[in-house]
Amino acid sequence: MTLEEIYYISQIVAVVAILGSLVAIYFQMRQNHAIERGNAQRDLLDQTRHWWLLGVQDEAWFDTISAGLHDFRSLDRLQKARFSAWGYNLLHIVEGVFFQNRSRLIISTSHEGYVVATLSILSTPGGRTWWEDEGSKIVNAEFSVYLSKRLAAEAATLPLWTDLLPYFKPQTLKPGEAV
Repeated sequence: MTLEEIYYISQIVAVVAILGSLVAIYFQMRQNHAIERGNAQRDLLDQTRHWWLLGVQDEAWFDTISAGLHDFRSLDRLQKARFSAWGYNLLHIVEGVFFQNRSRLIISTSHEGYVVATLSILSTPGGRTWWEDEGSKIVNAEFSVYLSKRLAAEAATLPLWTDLLPYFKPQTLKPGEAV
């Protein structure tokens, strides 16, 4: 075997090794993406759990959210701040969902579920007022435009949050009063 033949064989071995390395890198990247996707989903579920608890942590918070969904402008300063904290928390979660969906870190059905739930809140009379007065100005401009367009296009067909969860409808009777 000549030196030239050995040289060519070593070049072939080097090419095969490089291709093998590229295949290994491809599979490693797929595995890392799957891990990141799982982490994103777990983080999203954890944030959602905290958001749900924020709304029911005590009766004052719950009553504020219920009243705010009906008529945001009738709330006093503290109630508006509480309602806004609840709303901003949700918007930031859903904004993350919006961008994670674009990066394929969550599945599109999860994205759609979060967006529709948010739109059902923003479709309530108080939710709409809050969105126009405050909420739309707090989030990323692209996300704000996306939600505004969806809200305009789908508001008539979306269920209201208070219809999906009737216990958020304003209470007309005090606890213990007869119907």
